[in-house]
Amino acid sequence: MGHGNRRRALALCALLALTILPGTAASAQDDTGGTLTFAVSTDVSTFDPSLAYDALSQEMVHLTFDSLITFDDEGAFAPGLADLPIISADGLTYTFSIRPDVSFVRHGEIVRTMTADDVVASINRLLRPDVVPYPSPIGPSYLTAIVGAQAVLDGTADTASGITAPDDHTVQLTLDHPDRGVLNILASSFGAVLPAELAGTDATAFGADPVGTGPYTLESYTPGVGVTFARNPHYWQPDMPKADAIDVRLLVPPDVQVQQASSGDLDIAGDQIPSTDWTTVSGDPALADRIVATDPLEFVYLTLDTSGPDSPFTDPLVRRAVSHAIDKQNLLRLAGGRGTIAGCLLPPAVPGGDTTCDPYPYSVDTAKALMSEAGNTGFATQLYTTPTSRDLGESIATDLAVIGIDVEVIAQDFDVFLGTVTARHGAPMAFTGWGSGFPDPFEFIDPLVTCAAAVEGGSNLSWYCDPELDADLAAARQLTDRDQIISTYAALQDRVMEAAPIVPLRFPTRTILKSDRLPTFTELDPVWIWDLASYPITQ
Repeated sequence: MGHGNRRRALALCALLALTILPGTAASAQDDTGGTLTFAVSTDVSTFDPSLAYDALSQEMVHLTFDSLITFDDEGAFAPGLADLPIISADGLTYTFSIRPDVSFVRHGEIVRTMTADDVVASINRLLRPDVVPYPSPIGPSYLTAIVGAQAVLDGTADTASGITAPDDHTVQLTLDHPDRGVLNILASSFGAVLPAELAGTDATAFGADPVGTGPYTLESYTPGVGVTFARNPHYWQPDMPKADAIDVRLLVPPDVQVQQASSGDLDIAGDQIPSTDWTTVSGDPALADRIVATDPLEFVYLTLDTSGPDSPFTDPLVRRAVSHAIDKQNLLRLAGGRGTIAGCLLPPAVPGGDTTCDPYPYSVDTAKALMSEAGNTGFATQLYTTPTSRDLGESIATDLAVIGIDVEVIAQDFDVFLGTVTARHGAPMAFTGWGSGFPDPFEFIDPLVTCAAAVEGGSNLSWYCDPELDADLAAARQLTDRDQIISTYAALQDRVMEAAPIVPLRFPTRTILKSDRLPTFTELDPVWIWDLASYPITQ
């Protein structure tokens, strides 16, 4: 992905074009072993797959669970806990054959063998409204095409009639209309398979002692300090994982991560190299070849609460004024020039992505005129961010002060920040980012602006809801012709940008520092970002 050879090649055309790649032979034992050390500046928000929306939690889930299907290194769908599905001619029925040799493991001990019933229960769990502390936002956002899914979402049924297990090794999904999003979710960390009798509806309890089929088992977690993982001795893939153990250090400031990785005390500094260190690190010949740089499928943006009872951003004229008032070039400079300015939602590598799309070019005069048209002389508000992005938040606050908006920047540790911005109308403004491992345009529109995603714990942080737009987005997910997809989503993106519930700011380049013990770690993974299980350590 990072150097142009790993763009997520999602099936925007017929899924029948996908091929199953042969398995890889077990690797020689001299490339396995040791303890991989990894640090981030945040804490883990959850170890439960159904609620793991942020990148760190998804990676923690990826270490302990496997999904029904997955992605290969080139971005195509590949077998996971099941073979790739046999798809009916009408595209409505998916039949999966489950691997017979997979075990659920806790602390190195086999709990039992996985069956098709576990897959059925895990998918239904994504739909259940009684999961606590809150239901998974994935069900109403991505899985409503499954027959009977809405009854589960409504609480009138415990299971969807379209999710069945004809036998212990077969799962069948039946849709009432085609939807490209279903397989994407099944291949993601949300598609993880959990033991039916242990998962239950208490995500907090299950996340405290997760039981999965993944390459590692969770051995300990100390909030704010660290997580340790041990190799799963019963893992079904003989050449994985590479390291014997993984030591995750939490709440380590990015500049400290750089120091530790530079000295060899840390294998992977998980955070972006800070702008204050970028010139020094990139200019040091001893460190330059240890920088892992990738252009991910993501963008950085500002959310505006469009419907909160006390929000000043309910007026689209004010939202458009904010969009014109922000100096994105200065934000890019503060980020060390890593990335490109984002004028619209779709990253360049996504079908329909257009780097010339820029309906709100920087113009203070235009912003002031829109505020005047709105009859708004200014107001005070708050912008929430994390400590690592405080300087970017302060830059936005300086820009908005020029048009009469007095912004208080509130920097919170990531776990607190995530709780704030995903609470209903918890943040008038938030500086955040969104990414996806697969370049389907719906991934960069639907989760951010649909009514179904405007829920507690969801991804629509602007609380924008337009039922007519939702209906058109749902129809667009049934398309399979690439040209039609591109033209349709270009028009849908224009509608979202006209409403201006969010302000796209930058398509970033991720740059992190590694130790010299990881020679094969040359680019970030397009789905998992770090993919810690796959890196052999030079002993």
